[in-house]
Amino acid sequence: PAWLRRLCGHLLSERLLRPGGVQAVVRGVMEGTGGGAGTEAAALDWRKCDAVAKILASCPQQCLSLEDYYRQVCPQV
Repeated sequence: PAWLRRLCGHLLSERLLRPGGVQAVVRGVMEGTGGGAGTEAAALDWRKCDAVAKILASCPQQCLSLEDYYRQVCPQV
């Protein structure tokens, strides 16, 4: 449902903007990778990397500006 998606996005954004938040989000998404073998495991790893990239590239609604968001996130990367 839309309300759950908004809530999850809000909580994810809050965590991302805290000190160490980028590392926490990356770890949370990537956790459990590398355990498999072969093409399926590699595809799963790339999908997770793509998900992390989309999360980091999306400016949350609660940020005042895109520049402010990148000012907080880029040093963590």
